Amino acid sequence: MCTFCSIINRELEGYFVYEDDKFAAILDKYPVSLGHTLVIPKKHFENYLEADEDTLAELAKVVKLVSLGIKDAVKADGLRLLTNIGRSAGQVIFHLHVHIIPTWEGDYPDIFKSFKPRKEQEKEYYELLQKIIRESIENLKRKIGDYKWG
Repeated sequence: MCTFCSIINRELEGYFVYEDDKFAAILDKYPVSLGHTLVIPKKHFENYLEADEDTLAELAKVVKLVSLGIKDAVKADGLRLLTNIGRSAGQVIFHLHVHIIPTWEGDYPDIFKSFKPRKEQEKEYYELLQKIIRESIENLKRKIGDYKWG
């Protein structure tokens, strides 16, 4: 069974920061940086090259919305967006997902000084980020108005 399918189906724990009928965004369990998030289609595709064009077009919109929300929530200076295709490229879970990895010119915001990259974090890390990223995304959606996301 696919790990991401199990998270989407609530069989495994995941910290959701965004969800609609077709997509979910969850905090990475072993984040590279503060706020590292994965955007995942609910329909299973092994990787980006296996997905149909409609899914990819909608995925791009959701990645943009979630990226803007994360950037604001964690006060990032920049973001890295990436997807790995195949084991040799670093793909570990064979379900299409896009990494959103925030970056900073200097240090992380003070509230997250205990963050350790590529390690499972304390539960409080995931709960706090889930809350502030969700709020940021909802505020952004309210500001933008009727534009259909996802």
